[in-house]
Amino acid sequence: MKVISVITPSYNQGKYISQTIKSILTQVGNFYIDYIIMDGKSKDNSIEVIKRYEKLLINNCQKEKKDGLTFYKKKTKEFIFNNCLGISYRWFSEKDNGQADAINKGFNIARGSIYGWLNSDDEYYPDVFQKVIKVNWYKYDFSYGKGMWINDKGDDITLYPTFYPNKYSMSFLRCTLCQPTIFFKKDSFYNLGELNNNYYCSFDFEYWLRAIFNKKRFHYIPSMIAKSRMYLKNKSVSNQQTTVLDEAKDIKDLYFKDRKLNFFILYFFKKIINFFTDRQEKMLFNRIKGE
Repeated sequence: MKVISVITPSYNQGKYISQTIKSILTQVGNFYIDYIIMDGKSKDNSIEVIKRYEKLLINNCQKEKKDGLTFYKKKTKEFIFNNCLGISYRWFSEKDNGQADAINKGFNIARGSIYGWLNSDDEYYPDVFQKVIKVNWYKYDFSYGKGMWINDKGDDITLYPTFYPNKYSMSFLRCTLCQPTIFFKKDSFYNLGELNNNYYCSFDFEYWLRAIFNKKRFHYIPSMIAKSRMYLKNKSVSNQQTTVLDEAKDIKDLYFKDRKLNFFILYFFKKIINFFTDRQEKMLFNRIKGE
């Protein structure tokens, strides 16, 4: 049974979470979805939105129990959601110790063989999960694809600057992988351990480096996988010059302080990555600051 587990950490994102949930419930293909929303006691309308989709599944689907989970299966073709083999929809609203902690809690109760997480202001493109299950997961540990930065309204801004992950491309103070495009094997999570909750913004960057230095194999899916929403109140933007850079420097020291990299290869990657990333980031910040 092919099951993809997706975790959505949520806190006061009622403005966006409906689009996040819909992008998961409308995935089409030959797989089951184990969807877990970990809400940190939101004070806005997030829980109301989460419950609304749960009610839609209850009223328009029949229940089927498999491997200890209850999956919703659509009754009629007219129901626009649940176009896969079945969806398990679970949500929790409880205090946590940050975003990474919420995601870890979700992964620790997940039942799928493939893991991913989608923040409550991001979205998947259609038909993404079908591409993910076609990856040769016997050969690879992680998959990643193309990402699009979108603005507060959901309009496209520019492509996320993505590069093949290795110790050279990830040796700078910027992440060259778009987090919501990434999926990985359950075995890899238990092998690498949990996300590091000591980092407020950059725990994903640390996790990709941990995977690289543990020789995990990455597969590139040449398709648009996810939309990453960027706006002035987004924590990666609002903390760009403080927390993000400080954490990135700390993580770089952790992984590269005692490692020697080939100067010429490093110089080549630096030129290429800085050229494309600087251009994309300039476009991004000009757009979101001008709105």
